[in-house]
Amino acid sequence: MPLADRALVVGIDRYPAISALFGAENDAKAFHTWVTSSGQVDGRNTLLLTSSAFTAATNADEERPAKELIERFFTDIDNAAEANNQAGLGHQAGRRLWMFFSGHGFSPSLDKSAVLMANASLKRVHSVASMLWANRFYEGGWFDEVILFQDACRTRIDDVELAPPFLRIKQASLGQIRRRFYAFSAKDRLISKEKMFENDMRGVFSATLMQGLKGDARDPKTGAITTAQLKLFLQDNMKKSLSPAELDDDEIAKIPEVYDPDPFDILAAPAGWNAAPTFPLAIAVGNPGGRIWIEGAAFATVASVNEAPPVWSLTLPRGFYRVRYGGAEVTFEVTGALKADGSPAIEDVSI
Repeated sequence: MPLADRALVVGIDRYPAISALFGAENDAKAFHTWVTSSGQVDGRNTLLLTSSAFTAATNADEERPAKELIERFFTDIDNAAEANNQAGLGHQAGRRLWMFFSGHGFSPSLDKSAVLMANASLKRVHSVASMLWANRFYEGGWFDEVILFQDACRTRIDDVELAPPFLRIKQASLGQIRRRFYAFSAKDRLISKEKMFENDMRGVFSATLMQGLKGDARDPKTGAITTAQLKLFLQDNMKKSLSPAELDDDEIAKIPEVYDPDPFDILAAPAGWNAAPTFPLAIAVGNPGGRIWIEGAAFATVASVNEAPPVWSLTLPRGFYRVRYGGAEVTFEVTGALKADGSPAIEDVSI
């Protein structure tokens, strides 16, 4: 019997001791809807925590959701692993764990971050270190795959220690193939933005993420949403929702931090998927003559020539690519745009 997938989804708008957000709950609900439908996670194996699910507390210390509810979910994961082990299914809680957080956040150091809980204040920094937990579940083999998305600021707070996971460290089973994908809305010291998207306030990262997961980050050849293609999509598209003033603001995150992902399919190609059509592309080469190549999903080379011409003309399916030449690299998108007469428009790229 296949092991179940599980999902933890958290969106906190109400922070009575700090400042309110207006899009985090919308982000969480949108992701929860997707992960329990397209993501194929049984609703019985998900935990959705949002501010509106709780009555506003008169005392900020009592505001919910708080980390105790999340820790209970983690305890349930460990109990499921124990039960599976006793049933002869191995010491795993499931096949894949999804974790999604949207709310206020902070970073005590360059490589660490946490999401603030609703009862946090400037003096009491109640938080969950999402990446520490993701690493614990990954390294201990509780799941084959761990996927983490975090839409939160990475404002530096130096004098706070992150609480480590309370589950004891264990070694994954020999031969277990494990993979992970972690994406954060902001890098160290930067802030994340939320903006209006149609009729809803949303985090810019989360809105971009949902575009990708709903199909815009599909590999143009296989039809699957891959870790490599989603990374390229997030890093190239999040900034497109920012205004010129926001793009000029050094404190606002423009490119999400995506840790080098293991290559795997996040979502398989839909039934009946056919190979995508190709569209014309012209790459202008500033100093022709050397080897030039284009990488697609999983950084695999999809086209190359040993002696670059002044203009390299070729066709590619829709999607995001990188062209590399002479130590330089340029990320570009093949959109499949059409001219007024219905013929394909040529995508122009320079390197």
